[in-house]
Amino acid sequence: MPQSASWKAIAAMSENRVIGNGNEIPWRISEDFKWFKATTMGGVLVMGRKTWDSIGRPLPGRKTAVVSRSHPDLPEGVDLLDSLEAIDSKNYPDQIWICGGAEIYRQALPRCQELYLTLVKRRVEGDAFFPDFEDSFELEEVVRDESEFQIRRYARK
Repeated sequence: MPQSASWKAIAAMSENRVIGNGNEIPWRISEDFKWFKATTMGGVLVMGRKTWDSIGRPLPGRKTAVVSRSHPDLPEGVDLLDSLEAIDSKNYPDQIWICGGAEIYRQALPRCQELYLTLVKRRVEGDAFFPDFEDSFELEEVVRDESEFQIRRYARK
């Protein structure tokens, strides 16, 4: 079956590729959170159970799908998917946003056509890391460049 939905990944990582520590984001950059909200609005946020646990609620203006084999209790309106492949059986809108965590990124990046990556300009301690992507994606645009972070858009090579 041909796929019409566009898969994109969106993430923030430190200079040493950390995306999380103890199931939390190890920084707070309000401008990046605002950009994430504006960019993903109207799409579907696809995340793993640990990322869901860290957020704890559906984000307004977006459909939420949680990929988990453990079948956690989810609020009404949040989809539970046994695998990323289950996305194909859903009638989702055009924008599928892969938003974590590390294992979901690793599994989903081969299907993503674009990657929106906030590079946090510092090294931090962490236990979750963004997977290698440089062989499959090339930098298309620096969307925003600030002293604390840089937002980059990559496209599949």
